[in-house]
Amino acid sequence: MRNALSVALAALVHDVGKLYSRAHWGEHPEGMPDRTHTAHTARFVLRHAPLWERAGVGTSWLAQTASRHHEGWRDRPLYQPKTPEEWCVALADTYASQEREGEGSGTPSEVALKPIFSRLRLQGKEGEEDLGLSPVHGQGTGLTPGSPYPSRTPNTGKDVYRRLVERLEERLKGLVQAPALSPEGLLLGLAAALQETLSLVPADTQSEPDVSLYDHLRLTAAIAHALWLYHGGNPSVEALRQDGEKFLLAVGDMGGIQGHIYRIAGAETGVGGIAKRLRARSLEVSLAGEAMALGLLFRVGLTPLNRILGAGGKFYLLLPNTPEAQKALAEARGAWEKWALENGASLLPYLAWVPLKGEDFRRFPAALQRAHRALAEAKLRPLSALTPTEAVRKALRPCAACGLRPARKDEPGSLCLGCERERELGGLLPRSDRVGFFPDGAPKPFLPFPPLKAALGQGGFGAPPHHTYRARADFAPDGAPFEVKPLLGHLPTVGHALRAKGWNLEEYGKWAREEGLWDEEEGLTKDRPLTFSELAHLSQGVPYLGGLLLDADRMGEAFATGFRREEKDLATPSRIAALSRALEWFFSVEVLELIQNPSRYGGLLGWNDLEAQRKAERYPLLYSVYSGGDDLFLLGPWDALLDFALDLERLYRLYTRHPALTLSGAFLLFPPKTPVPQMAQALQAAEKRAKGEGRGRLFLFGLAVPWEEFPALRAWQEGLRRYLQGERVSKAQAYRWLSLWQRFMAADLDEGERMAYKPLLAYALRRVREKDEETWKGYLKLLDHMDPAWRYLPVWVQWALYLERRA
Repeated sequence: MRNALSVALAALVHDVGKLYSRAHWGEHPEGMPDRTHTAHTARFVLRHAPLWERAGVGTSWLAQTASRHHEGWRDRPLYQPKTPEEWCVALADTYASQEREGEGSGTPSEVALKPIFSRLRLQGKEGEEDLGLSPVHGQGTGLTPGSPYPSRTPNTGKDVYRRLVERLEERLKGLVQAPALSPEGLLLGLAAALQETLSLVPADTQSEPDVSLYDHLRLTAAIAHALWLYHGGNPSVEALRQDGEKFLLAVGDMGGIQGHIYRIAGAETGVGGIAKRLRARSLEVSLAGEAMALGLLFRVGLTPLNRILGAGGKFYLLLPNTPEAQKALAEARGAWEKWALENGASLLPYLAWVPLKGEDFRRFPAALQRAHRALAEAKLRPLSALTPTEAVRKALRPCAACGLRPARKDEPGSLCLGCERERELGGLLPRSDRVGFFPDGAPKPFLPFPPLKAALGQGGFGAPPHHTYRARADFAPDGAPFEVKPLLGHLPTVGHALRAKGWNLEEYGKWAREEGLWDEEEGLTKDRPLTFSELAHLSQGVPYLGGLLLDADRMGEAFATGFRREEKDLATPSRIAALSRALEWFFSVEVLELIQNPSRYGGLLGWNDLEAQRKAERYPLLYSVYSGGDDLFLLGPWDALLDFALDLERLYRLYTRHPALTLSGAFLLFPPKTPVPQMAQALQAAEKRAKGEGRGRLFLFGLAVPWEEFPALRAWQEGLRRYLQGERVSKAQAYRWLSLWQRFMAADLDEGERMAYKPLLAYALRRVREKDEETWKGYLKLLDHMDPAWRYLPVWVQWALYLERRA
C-alpha cells in the first residue's frame, strides 16, 4: 500500500477508539494499558491485523501512527507523536478539530449528537434546543433512511454503542473476506462502514457535540493525505510542523444546468421517450460534476475523501499545493472546456483554486470567501483556457433534437451521438443500482467525460470500474472502492402502475389502448418507464401531469453566515462539512426513500394503515427529474404529487427543526404534451412568486400559501368532495364561489369594495341551505373575510373539483 494512503488510513481510524471506549465506559478491558480512546484505537487496529496485512500495511505501524495523535498529552507520552507519519496525523487532527472549545457535561456514552441545523442562526432565530440524534432506533442501526431525525429523547447509552460496534465488526468481517481488496478499496470500504456507524455519533462529548465522529475522521484523513503529498512522502517532523501554504482549496461548478436539462425537443425528432431522455440528461449533469472532481483527485493521487464539501451544485476539493496539483488543475480546466465546446457549450465547467495554510482552518469562512471570489472571476471568463483555434467549431448541421451538438450526419432529422445515447441510458435507469467510473473499457452506453467515462450497472460490471457510486444506502463493503451517492433518482415504470392499479400486464395494456396511450414501438414490459401521458392518466380526477419545484430557503445564508456569532464565527470546516452532508442526505436519500418506500415514514408523519397503503401505491409513480443539493424537480400524477409535497415539507421540518429553514416552491398542473422547457419556465416563475411573498410557501392554483395553512385547507377540500359526491353541494355552486373570489379578491379593489362579496355569497349559499342546513352552517365561515378558508378558497375548491372531474 502506498505510503500516502497508509497515512490517510491511520488518520481515518485515529479516533475509532471513541466508539469502543463508550461501548465499554467505566470498564477496564483486560490487556489494555488504560481506558483512553487512544488505547482503544490501538486495540482496534491490532484486533483486525488480517485486514491491514491484506493491503500491505504493517499492523504495529498502523496502531502506533493512529493512536499517537495527541501532542498535548504531556502526562501520557505513549500517545504523543514521534515519527513524521504520527505528526502528520496529529496535525491533521488539530486542523480538523477547530470547533472543540468549552467544557461539556454528562457521561460520554450518554451524550447524543446534536443536529447541525440547531447551531444555525438565521433571521435572528436559532434551531430548537435539547434535541439529539439516535444512532440506533426503530429504522435500524446507524445511518439509514429515516434515521437522522432529532428527538428530545434520543436513544443513547452503552448498549447503543455496543450495537454500533457489532455492526462495524460485521462490516469489517465482510471487508476482510472480500475476494479482492485494493488499497483504495480498503480505505473507502472502511470509510463507508464508518459513515454507516458513526454519522450519528458525536466526535467530542466534552465540548459542543454537534459534529459527528464520521465527519471528523473523514476530514482528518483528507487533511493528512494532502499534507503528506505536499511534503513528497518523506518529510521531517520540523518541516511538517512549520506552517505555510501547503494546501489548495479547489472549487468546481457547472453553469447552465437548468437550460441544458430542459433543452429537449419533442418526440417527433425521432428519438422518442422524452421521459427517459429527460432523466438521462439530468443524470448527465450530476455525473459531469462528479467526474470532474474524481478525475482531479485521482490525477493528484488522492481519494474521494478529499472531496470535503458539496453544496449548491459545487464541489470543494482539498489538494496539496504542489506543482503537480497546479498542473492537474490547469489541464483539467482545459480538457473540460474543450468537452463543453464539443457538446454545444450548454454546460459550462468552471474551476478555481486558492492556497490554504494550516492556520486557515481556524478561519475557514474567510478561505471559502476567497475560493468563491476566484470562482466568480473564473465565471467572467468562460472557455478561457481554449486557444482561439480550439474555440472555433466547424460549421456542421446541428442535432435535430437538442440543436446544440453537431449531428452525426449532414441530413435533415439527423441526431447527435448524445441524444441517441440518452434514450439508451433512460431505458437502463430503472434496472440500474450503481454508476461506475472508468478511465477506459467502460461498457456501452457510457457518458464520455474527460478523463473518466461513466456507465450504469446493476449488481456490478463486467470489468471493475475505478470507482463506483451506489444508488441506494448500502454500506456493505465488497473490497472495491465505492461511495453511497444516490444520483440515479427514480423513474416510474409499468410495474409501478400495475401495483397502483392492482392490474396485471394484460389489463394495463387494454387500458392503455383504450386511453390512446399505447406505443407499439416501446412495447409493454414491467420495467418500461412510463410516459408523461401515462403518468397524467394515472392521476385521480382530471388527467393532468403535476409539476413540483422545491428549494430550501436561506441555505446560502446558512453556509455564509449561519454559524456567525457576535463574539466568534463558529463555522469550522467540520461544521460546514456536516451541514453540507446533512443537506445532501435529505435531498438525495430521504426524498428518494419517501418516493420509493413511503411506509418507512408512516410513524414519523402519523399515517394510519390505510394512508400508508395508499401512499405506498401512489408515490412510486412520481418521477424525479432531479433531487439533490438543496432543491428538487418532480413530475407525476398531479394528485399523488400534491400529497407528496405536503408530506415532504413536514418531513423537512422534522429533519431540520429550525423555524427559519423552510421550503419554497411551486406546484402546477400541465397537459402531458406540454414541452419540458415550458413546464420548467412556468414552475420557476411560480416559485419566484412564492419566495416573493415571504418564503415558506407553496404556489398552487394561483396563490402562494404558507405551509401551515394546508392541513385546514385539505380538510375543506375533503369536505367539499364529500358534499359534491352526496349532492349536498353542486359543482355550479363551487364555481360560483370561485367566480366571486376572483371578482372581489383577485381584482385591484380597496378593502371596502372587497367586502361586497358577502351579500352575494350569502345569496348563493341559500341553495346549499335548501339541500342541507348543517352543510350551509359550515360554509357560513366563508363570510369571514379573514378566515383562511376564504382567503385561499381557490386552492381547496379547485383541488376538490379537479379530483372529481375527468377530461
